[in-house]
Amino acid sequence: MVSLSAFSELLRVLYSAPLQQEQWQRFLTLLSEHTGSGGGAFLSADTRSGLAVLASGGVLQASPTVSAYNAKYAQSDPFRAALIRACRTRNPVGVYAEDELLPNDGLLQTVLYRELLALVNLRYAAITILAITVRRLDAISLWRTPDEGPMTADSRRLLELLIPHVQTALEVRRALGATEQRLANAEAMANANPTATFVLTGQGRIEHWNTAAESLVRSGDGFSLTNGRLIGCDGQSSAALAQLLLSVASPTFSLSQAEPRCISVQRASGKRPFQLIATPLPETHRQRSKADLLLLVTDPEKPSNFPDDMLHALYDLTPTETEVANGLLMGYSPQEIACLRRVSTGTVRQQVKSMLSKTGTNRQCDMVRLFMTLPQVPVQTA
Repeated sequence: MVSLSAFSELLRVLYSAPLQQEQWQRFLTLLSEHTGSGGGAFLSADTRSGLAVLASGGVLQASPTVSAYNAKYAQSDPFRAALIRACRTRNPVGVYAEDELLPNDGLLQTVLYRELLALVNLRYAAITILAITVRRLDAISLWRTPDEGPMTADSRRLLELLIPHVQTALEVRRALGATEQRLANAEAMANANPTATFVLTGQGRIEHWNTAAESLVRSGDGFSLTNGRLIGCDGQSSAALAQLLLSVASPTFSLSQAEPRCISVQRASGKRPFQLIATPLPETHRQRSKADLLLLVTDPEKPSNFPDDMLHALYDLTPTETEVANGLLMGYSPQEIACLRRVSTGTVRQQVKSMLSKTGTNRQCDMVRLFMTLPQVPVQTA
């Protein structure tokens, strides 16, 4: 008879943390204990990777048997071929003893058994198929020694009752895993951007910031944090920032409004003020992120950084022309560049003429404007 307490304990662990590897290992260990099995493994395959054990419990947890299976035997697992054949006549989701899939002692004749299972004294299996399609396979295998014998009817019934719950947990695992991956990708992209980027509420509370924004605040030159809220370095800047955030976060605010969305914020260092641009988040994004707006902060004192490789790849500039381009971006005139490079002004002008041809521009100012539209990358420091 299936134990209600055992069933409840298994469900509690199963649903407690679908994304935590240790919880799946705990679930498989408990499942092994409640079915009198030596150990269990969760096997999965999808279109991105081949069949492999993703988690194991009981004696199989941290066992070299699992790593050996993943490395050598997963793609030739005889049970997978048997399950595929079963798909011809029925939906194979369910619980199987090993001899139902490989009859007439078929398991004993396989390389998997002789080279792997027999070495750890595993003989009898109960294989629970959770899903098997062209794109996906999910299964739990529980293994018993020759002395333990085949799976009992009660244990098999427990596995059958668990199938819909494990299927649900796996769906949650995949859905949350995809969400976490998207969030990780978004965070990576934000951190790769050298522009300080804040995701804020209308009250200035930071819901997310990228690496550049965190570094900007920690410098203490224009902003600080008070109870998790972004404020300016003085009263006047704080008031202007607060007014900007509240106005942009207002439900009635529209990008077409004449009210400015840009302000400057003074710096404690006395350098040129930071430039702030605030953009409201769409309503759907507000609900998901619990934030109201995106705030970008640029530093006019920070030099543009365009790697030489980028200028060469996009416009086929030579190393010398790249030097001239960087000089123009620094605000130097051709005469000043000539002095710095110890060449004649005529030589620099000829190089600029070549660069205009390569970039498809007619004037030096147009070329500089074109360079300024290039994606910037974080400045590499030693």
